[in-house]
Amino acid sequence: MAATVSTDWNFQPKVWQDHIDAYFDNKLVFGSLALTDDTLKSSPGETVNFPYFETIGAAEEPLETGSLTVDNLSDDSFSSTVKEVGKAVGAKDKAFIVSAARRETIVMQAQKQMGRVMAEKVDADLIAEINTVGNHEDGYVALAAADNFNVRSFNVMLTAAFGDRKDEVVAVFIHSQHELSLMNDSTAGFLKADANDPMWSVPGFRGRLLGAAVIVSDTVPAGPVVDGKATFYAFAVKANAYGIIRKQDLNPEQDRDILAREWVWSTTMWYAVKAFHAKIDAEDKKIARGLFTVL
Repeated sequence: MAATVSTDWNFQPKVWQDHIDAYFDNKLVFGSLALTDDTLKSSPGETVNFPYFETIGAAEEPLETGSLTVDNLSDDSFSSTVKEVGKAVGAKDKAFIVSAARRETIVMQAQKQMGRVMAEKVDADLIAEINTVGNHEDGYVALAAADNFNVRSFNVMLTAAFGDRKDEVVAVFIHSQHELSLMNDSTAGFLKADANDPMWSVPGFRGRLLGAAVIVSDTVPAGPVVDGKATFYAFAVKANAYGIIRKQDLNPEQDRDILAREWVWSTTMWYAVKAFHAKIDAEDKKIARGLFTVL
């Protein structure tokens, strides 16, 4: 029997890289609005620093014979440290023999599923980051069973969190149960969808409400039971409200254990997630959280 030659394989590593990357990018929901920082790709170390100037004091009203108080400029920074995340899948030689699927189908399934779970991991990390105390402003907290998500409660959420800067909100992430209560609400308010909207290609995009893109994703976390009703959180975000810091892109690899008669495929990535809410200034609020009951 002739030895395996290169033409026996139905995929190449570069194709594999493209396949996983495409799935990874398409699957991200929260990641689709994240600021991406690649500084660490070309820099040593595992920590990236974000320097900024602190705000000077308010203007004064000096007395006629008085002098202005000299203020000073100062700076500070916040940082984020990357971590390694990965996934591996293996298959025994016999698994290829007995499976009804072709070898290339099995390999493609491994590629697809690894891409999916890696994307889900990044989204889960982003949700956990923005849901952490201090990384958002609570704009609406349900207290009664009737406190559903609708245009009125959403307006309260934005106003309470951002005040007159609520027009800076670019998107709101809601649960499908929030969408249900919104669409079933008979009072004033409407959801406008437009195929020319720049958010049209974002998974879960439904249209715009109060100027914000409405994105439906059941990955938003559940909240406590309120008045016998289940609840879910919603997050309204401004531009560049959070980010993904990348040290190394997805790195797919394959290897074979000849003693175990096993093929192994893996992919790893080095990254960090960071919420930028109130990091530069306490009033620089970028993320609002709302808690709403379900119907």
